[in-house]
Amino acid sequence: RFRQITQCDIDVIGSSLNSESEVLAVAKSVFDELKIKYTIFVNNRKLLNEILEENKIKNKEQVIKEIDKLDKLTEKEVLDNLKKYNAEKLLSIFKKPESYFKKYNSYKEIKELAKYCRYYGVKFKFLPSLARGLSYYNGNVLEIKSSEIKETIAAGGAYLVNGIQSFGISFGLDRIAKLSKLDAKEKGVLVISLSKDKEAVTLANKLRSSNINTNIMFGKVTKALEYANSYNMKYVIFVGSEEIKKKKFKLKDMKTGKEEYLSEKEMISRLR
Repeated sequence: RFRQITQCDIDVIGSSLNSESEVLAVAKSVFDELKIKYTIFVNNRKLLNEILEENKIKNKEQVIKEIDKLDKLTEKEVLDNLKKYNAEKLLSIFKKPESYFKKYNSYKEIKELAKYCRYYGVKFKFLPSLARGLSYYNGNVLEIKSSEIKETIAAGGAYLVNGIQSFGISFGLDRIAKLSKLDAKEKGVLVISLSKDKEAVTLANKLRSSNINTNIMFGKVTKALEYANSYNMKYVIFVGSEEIKKKKFKLKDMKTGKEEYLSEKEMISRLR
């Protein structure tokens, strides 16, 4: 497990089951694009509460937190923890076939979500033990996992914001980056200012206006070149006194090391 993680979110305020399926469709497109093998697991927090009430389980929030540890502890450890609350029977209930859970009123929300997901080509698996330990969830909850690592790579669910029904998902960027199968491609150019910041910014803006992926750095050249290498930049452009005098900028190919001087017009034509 990472000591620190970076996340990004998608949230819909004023959500419906249809918008929940749209969020899952976005997640699908992300993982498909990154060529990550994944499985979406879905449950419903209200359904879980129905099961707890039917079995007269007290200390619901604590029991849910214990259930949420199923992917972190062994089943025996979770069972022992549930025994403290006379809730050990839950594990055997969770192993029942999906048809068993259709009797619960809240299952219809999962069924409805599945219907909308089919429109987007999204598939998920019903997992009745999926708890998402945070108490603010009040409807469908989800986790997205990859068989390649133990940890969850995205998760979320339905919740209220000032009384407005909402739905969101968080992506674990560090774990996703670890799993991504995309090849690192040479990308963009880096404009390096050699104490000619104004001119460097002007050139960078013109390149961007020509739809050329452009970054700019000021300060030490060695640091700038390290940055260009680490981000797999294809070219760097130097903007200094000599370049201003010649009205031509030095373009360096980071792969071959070849350098040449080009006018602004020639530069744009070359980089497009």
